[in-house]
Amino acid sequence: MSHLAPDIPELQQVPDATRSLVYLGAFNRAIRSPLTWLMAGAAFAVAVGSGAMLGGALFGTAGALFGAALGAGASVWCVFKIIISWRTRRLVPSAIQRADPAILEDVRRADENVRRMIDAYNRRDAE
Repeated sequence: MSHLAPDIPELQQVPDATRSLVYLGAFNRAIRSPLTWLMAGAAFAVAVGSGAMLGGALFGTAGALFGAALGAGASVWCVFKIIISWRTRRLVPSAIQRADPAILEDVRRADENVRRMIDAYNRRDAE
């Protein structure tokens, strides 16, 4: 199980040692994508507008300010917890195709070597 990449179905065919590389590549592309920022802007506008309108209707000017601030906080949470993670999952298959097979193989081989060294060290300590 990888520490940086979540256990998602899109990464099942990728070896454990290289999941983080592939996932972070997709995450990087998701953050840099104009569609992600367009969706984030729309979420921000809707949340702040709704918060200000509802707060203003219920509690006047102070409610509008509080509602706008609450909407801004909600939109930031929505962007980081929902939109970016959704876009990342959508970009994982293309990140798998774009990944350099030689680098992925080197990481897999290094991971196997480290695991063998840990096993040998644990066996030596058990004796």
